[in-house]
Amino acid sequence: MMSRDKKYLLLFLLVLFLDRVSKGYAIRWWCTEYMVNSLLSFHVTLNRGISWGLFNYGDTITFVGITALILLVTGVLTFSAYHKHRQGIPFYGELLVIAGSCSNIFDRFLYGGVIDFISVHVRDFLFPVFNVADCFIVLGVFIMFKELFSSDE
Repeated sequence: MMSRDKKYLLLFLLVLFLDRVSKGYAIRWWCTEYMVNSLLSFHVTLNRGISWGLFNYGDTITFVGITALILLVTGVLTFSAYHKHRQGIPFYGELLVIAGSCSNIFDRFLYGGVIDFISVHVRDFLFPVFNVADCFIVLGVFIMFKELFSSDE
């Protein structure tokens, strides 16, 4: 049977792997827009802001400030997850957020921004472009909120 520590490590590495491979594939094959169907397309963009292209300005000061804030939040979340782990409390939500954040931070240092490529659209509504790491971050936040509100019952 796999230990709890190995499960956490495996999940962390799986999130990193899926995001890194998907971004590598996107960069290599989807330089122009690729329509899958009327709801989904792939289009590679470089996001220097935060999730869903918010604060995606071209200036270096904003980029550095946002990167520093993301590093700080990821560090605080890692510290929180570490303490949960020491107390034997599961931290799957935090782990998903940390892993997704780490992969996006890697992009920031490697490419000068985060590689986004998944585009969802319904009729005239175009959801901001995102990536696999963003999906895991959202899932992790959802799990954390679920745990927060279910622990009060």
